[in-house]
Amino acid sequence: MEIKKFEPSMIEAVVALWNESVAPNSIYSPFTKASFQSKFLDNPFYDPDGSLVVTEKGKIIGFGNATYNHQGKEPSQTPGYITCIAVDKDHWRRGIGSLILRELERFLKDKGKTYVRNLFFNPINLEWLVPGTKNHEHPGAPAVPFNTPYYFLLMANGYNVNGQQDAYHLDLSRFQLHDDVKKKMEENEKNGFTITFYDSSLHHGFDELFDGLQNEGWRNVVKNNLAKDHPDPILIAQKDGEILGWTGPVFTQPSGRGYLGGIGVHPKAQGHGLGKSLFCMLCQKSKENNATFMTLFTGSDNKAREIYLYAGMKIVQSFVALRKELK
Repeated sequence: MEIKKFEPSMIEAVVALWNESVAPNSIYSPFTKASFQSKFLDNPFYDPDGSLVVTEKGKIIGFGNATYNHQGKEPSQTPGYITCIAVDKDHWRRGIGSLILRELERFLKDKGKTYVRNLFFNPINLEWLVPGTKNHEHPGAPAVPFNTPYYFLLMANGYNVNGQQDAYHLDLSRFQLHDDVKKKMEENEKNGFTITFYDSSLHHGFDELFDGLQNEGWRNVVKNNLAKDHPDPILIAQKDGEILGWTGPVFTQPSGRGYLGGIGVHPKAQGHGLGKSLFCMLCQKSKENNATFMTLFTGSDNKAREIYLYAGMKIVQSFVALRKELK
């Protein structure tokens, strides 16, 4: 058995390894040669020294990748990430996964990292399929799937739980805007609150909204969308032209997934059910835009879960952020 640096000529063999031994036994999506190239080698944060293979008698029986993003800071101030570890199914339980993990940790330590934290900030984030659905794919895993072989591998090698993310799913073919949602919207309209699409000639206050929510990520989502030649529609809650909440943009991804860039209601307008109305309207408009499903993830203690459950979403997978100090 030999550990080698991954080379581009090995893509076909690694894709076959993944599709035969990982994808059928996990929630992770299979790869094609093109999608593997795009996900790893074409990623601006890909470091060739962070990918390795394990061979036996000339055959690749293991693959692993680790990466990092210094974010303009000292390397020790940001985590390293273990993207994935794949082992041929005929060679499980031989310590190969642990061997790959140790080598990847050594790579990250050489890059100045003092700890590993496996969660969605990894710049190489792997797609996964919602269990029990027909290829309903979420664009990135929020952390390590709970109680899976990969989870137990990391836990057995000194990793500790550092937070939980729950993934939600909604089959839009079954979604209907229920009467209680319509009734709540009608009540709010009497008080001047309406749910509508953003119109720059009629509405104002995005910056004030995101200042109030203290969320620069959402500000950037809206800003980048509005900078497009043809922006996607954004749902807002408004009163007298002032934007008091938002969600969207309404966009259907090639997989059929209805996109969600974020959802928030200004603190001064909370308590009126605007968040629930906004999200239910997003589900409805996404369905009208030919989306077949929606997925999202959020922290297990996030109060927004009440909004998602209210709309009919189901928790389909729990993920845990795992952390390890590198010594």
